[in-house]
Amino acid sequence: MTIAPARRDISSDAPDAAELLIEEARRKGRRRRLRTGMAFLLVIVAIVVLVIFAVGGVPISAPRPSGTNAAPPTGVNFSSALVPRFDEPVAIAVTESDVWVVNMAGNSITEFDAKSGSQVRVINTKTDSFHHPDGIAIQGSHIWITNGNEEFGMGTSNYPLARYSSITELNASNGSLVRVINARTDQFLQPGPVVSSGSHIWVLNANSAQGLDSAPMNALIELNASNGSLVHIFKTNVDGLYGALNLTATRSDVWVTNANGYENSVTELNANDGSLVRVIRSNGNLVAPDSVAVSGGRVWIANIRDTNNSITEFNSSDGSFVREIKAKADKFGGLFGIAAQGSHVWVTNSNEFDQSVTELNASNGSLVRVIKAKADDFHEATGIVARGTKLWVLNSNSVTELNASNGALIRVVK
Repeated sequence: MTIAPARRDISSDAPDAAELLIEEARRKGRRRRLRTGMAFLLVIVAIVVLVIFAVGGVPISAPRPSGTNAAPPTGVNFSSALVPRFDEPVAIAVTESDVWVVNMAGNSITEFDAKSGSQVRVINTKTDSFHHPDGIAIQGSHIWITNGNEEFGMGTSNYPLARYSSITELNASNGSLVRVINARTDQFLQPGPVVSSGSHIWVLNANSAQGLDSAPMNALIELNASNGSLVHIFKTNVDGLYGALNLTATRSDVWVTNANGYENSVTELNANDGSLVRVIRSNGNLVAPDSVAVSGGRVWIANIRDTNNSITEFNSSDGSFVREIKAKADKFGGLFGIAAQGSHVWVTNSNEFDQSVTELNASNGSLVRVIKAKADDFHEATGIVARGTKLWVLNSNSVTELNASNGALIRVVK
């Protein structure tokens, strides 16, 4: 393993275009599969809704005022028949009281109560400017959602351009619009994953993982969380960012996974000032690194290998390699998300042979259990969040809520 010293940039050599396009194809393929699976479900849902109206039921959601007016608590006091509505869900975030799901095809956000699973509201007004929303981050009373996945034409550096690229900021307490961030200087190019840390918001431009030449591209955008203003733009070939796929943040650091044709790596940035801490390279232990989680002084990276998925574990203090986890009993497979909390690490597995969640012992990487009961209703599970005593798994048409201590099913919210 080689760890680059602080503030040292990596080479500006062009990445292997085929490798990057393979990674992007995997992401698009997952979304196409989700759309196909949802088509049949939407037909069934439409029939059910018509039946409900025929017998005198209530509408699924009520219009929500725009601007800063409080949104009505749609669904809070209704029966369990009024359930959250999902339309190609692609991202999930959890607070102490609520769960928020981003619906890419529905251009909406579904909010439901974390304790009861009942729907609070579906947010989808025109003023929110949702357009193929893809990522979500929550901190305190604010929510940030990334928009802009409609490609059109090619830019001067041979990468797709995107229209409607923006960040929608909402009030977490009532779902009302705070602002839409889309200044030209922000240079959003198909923004995707987003995280918050302190007074900063960090947004990955998804197009930066598709670079076909060595020209620097806008890989990571740093914003001021208090007013949405631009702080800094991090470009590819700088700070080890090339083929950036995913990220996470703690109070002190931002961790970005990079998958390029020559060198897969993890870039660690100082969350307070954006300076480079180190670039972690690991001699083949990182292969198409994607999802990343940090807890208890360790960093876990999900590697999306074609035939042998694995987890790479590092020390967060110095970037040193701890182990690569890839035992057959772990049942790793498919595109997966990762979450870590206390003594637990959870990984979602979603392939044609196995729909499950693998739980590992965070102290030594050993297998705790593979969660895959039929009642869990895992399907194309891609997102996972741990908070307190609960674990939420995002599926193609539902959210599975589990007991974090033993993996037992609490409910499936559809």
